Amino acid sequence: MKSVINTKKYRSLFLTSILILGLALSSGCGLSENSKQAAKQEDKAVKVYQVATRGTFRPFTYMDEKDHLTGYDIEILREIEKRNPDIKFAFKTMSVDAGFLGLEAGQVDIIANQIVENPKRADKSIFTKEVNNYTSRKLAVKGDREDIQSIADLRGKKVAVTSSSEVTRQLQAYNETAEPKIELVYTDKGTTETMNLVVTGRVDATPAYEVAINEAKKTLGLDVKAVGASIASDPTCFALRKDAESQQLADKIDATLKEMRADGTLKKLSEQFLGKDYTVPQT
Repeated sequence: MKSVINTKKYRSLFLTSILILGLALSSGCGLSENSKQAAKQEDKAVKVYQVATRGTFRPFTYMDEKDHLTGYDIEILREIEKRNPDIKFAFKTMSVDAGFLGLEAGQVDIIANQIVENPKRADKSIFTKEVNNYTSRKLAVKGDREDIQSIADLRGKKVAVTSSSEVTRQLQAYNETAEPKIELVYTDKGTTETMNLVVTGRVDATPAYEVAINEAKKTLGLDVKAVGASIASDPTCFALRKDAESQQLADKIDATLKEMRADGTLKKLSEQFLGKDYTVPQT
């Protein structure tokens, strides 16, 4: 009789253990599923925006010695990303013209490449309002040239330009009355490649940012120099597609840039990448 009772007792304990184990496993599965759901919700909360940038425009957007994309425009966006956990930027290297086509086609969301607001693109693009930096464009010539100091000196000479540049439109307007006219050589190459045209004598000059000219001479050893007074100084920004969602992103970027300007971060980035404070108007 005692043996029967013990058997029942052990069977009861065994069944109880099985039940507890089952509940534990069920609870564990529930926690795992909850964790997965939470992770999914977190992923949904982060919006990834595709950024078009040239990647060959040192010191604004370029590949460093470790083949890592960096530069002034890039690091501004990375700082904005840090301050806004719901934003993630993914970068695609392409020309500015291709970037605007990408905006229109919905393939990219932002262009980060020292963009100057262009009224001709205002029907399809919007621009951030907070200024990234103010440009100082000068003429880049070969180191031994002394005959070019101003736009007037470019008459009858070859000048490399990009179709998307504000200075290109400035030179086109000058050509309407100039005689002889400036021979504009259009290229979609980056700044370094364009200045190589100057060094090799294939063109006489090219308009470029003063900091980019100095950077090419210092880090790449190109025999170029910036001459004359600034021929243009424009505020730069980011370009986005013209729709409601992009406007919300532009507003968030502007709000963050305002914070970065106030706490000195923007100035610090300018001094780090551009050599001095270009966040204020240049003369």
